[in-house]
Amino acid sequence: MENQTGEAPTGTLDRFHMGVSADGQSCMMIFVDEGQRTIKCVADFAEFNAFIANLNRVAGEMRRRRSAMGDAESPACGTLNVAFAEFQLSPTDSYIEGALVGDSGQIVGIRMCPEVACQLTKAMLMTAPAASTC
Repeated sequence: MENQTGEAPTGTLDRFHMGVSADGQSCMMIFVDEGQRTIKCVADFAEFNAFIANLNRVAGEMRRRRSAMGDAESPACGTLNVAFAEFQLSPTDSYIEGALVGDSGQIVGIRMCPEVACQLTKAMLMTAPAASTC
């Protein structure tokens, strides 16, 4: 993205950190730019969900524009190039909860019973090539 003078904008996002309060009522987000300047935001559940919805909307628009420009690396419609995943055991039941994050910033929430998690893990391990030979 360029500004009106044709230069890259200042304040490019370098890092992003998140944390959840102990009671689960709020989330702190910290944005760090390349100059190590920080912006700290605290959001309640509704505000955080609205933030995620806006990120998903913008990621969809970025994907649409990349596809319109003929970007060969754009995934097929309905697929997600997963760049990051994080899971944890639900504090209220035995389900596994987490999220998949796409390389374009899309976020897909996941909730599955342990049996499905085992099936998924087995299927991925059986599909992936061996990491090394002994």
